[in-house]
Amino acid sequence: ASLPLSAGLWAQRPVRPRGEPRGRTPRAEHAAEAEDVVRCVRGSVDVEGVSIPVAVWCQDSRRPTGGGGAWVPTEEYGYTVDIGRIASKLRVGWLSWLPSRTYSLAPAGVPPWRGAACASQARAGDALLFAHGFLGSPFDMAHACEALASDGFVVAAPELPESLAASYEAREGVTREAIVAATQAALGDEPRRWGIWGHSAGSGTALSQPGEFALGRACLACPLGRALEARVSDPLFLCASEGDGCNRFSETSPADSLTLAAVNKAPPFSTFESADLAYAGPSLPRRGVLLFREGDALLPNHISFLWTRTNEALFDLLSAFLPLAKALNLFLLDFDTEKEARLAAPTAAKVVPALRR
Repeated sequence: ASLPLSAGLWAQRPVRPRGEPRGRTPRAEHAAEAEDVVRCVRGSVDVEGVSIPVAVWCQDSRRPTGGGGAWVPTEEYGYTVDIGRIASKLRVGWLSWLPSRTYSLAPAGVPPWRGAACASQARAGDALLFAHGFLGSPFDMAHACEALASDGFVVAAPELPESLAASYEAREGVTREAIVAATQAALGDEPRRWGIWGHSAGSGTALSQPGEFALGRACLACPLGRALEARVSDPLFLCASEGDGCNRFSETSPADSLTLAAVNKAPPFSTFESADLAYAGPSLPRRGVLLFREGDALLPNHISFLWTRTNEALFDLLSAFLPLAKALNLFLLDFDTEKEARLAAPTAAKVVPALRR
């Protein structure tokens, strides 16, 4: 199925890197565009004999060559939602017979905030990795992956075991840690500095993945108390919201977590007063926290941090099942809240530039 483009979604235009020189001849301009355009390529890595799908965003000249097979360019994102898989993961096994559907999503293209001041620090070989959350997808933050690739980074997003697509059967040894490591190895043809970020359960992956991530670790919609106590030597960016329904599973609220971290002498951190100020100054903290608070003009929920188009696909397919889910008293990871609020686009306008900085 092809999802109709909703009003207000970003125009579909080629994504090109920032800082492109001006004043070229038409022929030189055309050649540069052909070389610098950002594309998504699909490939796979092998983990314990299981083929794991991986999406990679990069400039054409930096297309990967390693991994378990060819890296094939794709003009659309095949976003698969397996309803039966969702039911099984939510422990409603008698609904596991429900079907799956694949949506063809157009790339995000150039968002309205594309011109925001986001000084790129990408060097040749720099690479980033996105870890999706529970019942997530490699395309959950495709908008951010495109933007970061346009800044010169190679950006990889593997399908992790608890994905919506359920395109493979996980077995012993097929873990998040192993998949991330295999993805790094597949892109390891040249010396690289790595960074990693994740959403929800993916933030735990970003925090716990072994190895050096000199470009930093970032955690979105994370349990703030646990993340503040993390003892990692890499730069760390934590982003949470008091509007996140998953806060109910934490022992303390995000605001209380900040207070307790200071009292308990957790590793020092800086708190950004707003998303616009996150990493915007000349002095960049090693550990930074951005908390959207009650009373702020924008209060994201759990899935507001994800791409508008993947959220719209979920609404298109799952809205009919919402009354049943509520009757069963299932927690929907803020699916119902975001369906009403539609905060993904304004959240992206604040959070993605902070990631890019």
